[in-house]
Amino acid sequence: MKKLKRLKQFEIIPLFVLFTVIYLNFISSDVLLGNSSKILLPANWPNNWNDSIIPFVFNFYSPSIKRLISLVQKGHSYIEERSCLTFKEHDPRIVANLANFSYLYYSYSGVLESCCLPFFIKPSGRRLVLITPLCTLPAEVAHATMHAIGLQHKKHESFLQNEVKALMFNKDCKKRNRNMKAFEN
Repeated sequence: MKKLKRLKQFEIIPLFVLFTVIYLNFISSDVLLGNSSKILLPANWPNNWNDSIIPFVFNFYSPSIKRLISLVQKGHSYIEERSCLTFKEHDPRIVANLANFSYLYYSYSGVLESCCLPFFIKPSGRRLVLITPLCTLPAEVAHATMHAIGLQHKKHESFLQNEVKALMFNKDCKKRNRNMKAFEN
């Protein structure tokens, strides 16, 4: 009893730190093992994406539609080579009328602006991905796509590694080990 009374604030802090480290270790090991169980998935992750197939459409009224399609295909390949996510194109006339169906909506803008912006506010439905002349590398298109999927970061910082890994490997896939190595490099 006397020992309990002698516990000081400085002795309690290491216990808190120890439990925090154990908890973070548990989460990161779950993610590394592929058992993320949606722990770190974005809060706005739609149910129709649980199979890791992300539906998308193109805005065919965009200027430079051929350029848009080419850039998006390269961005999707960049993500697919490093994850278990796959992208499936849909007919924009059909998905616009589906209820509770979330999809990426790629549009091209000739304006010289950053494409590192989240352009959706509803939890389901159309999520705009704006591709601009400043967003032409596959990694930049992939970055804009990850924003539309639901990842966020502070200005001038990158996405959190654990959140990206949880999102990109939220299910097992045949190419998981190979893609995990590509992701980490």
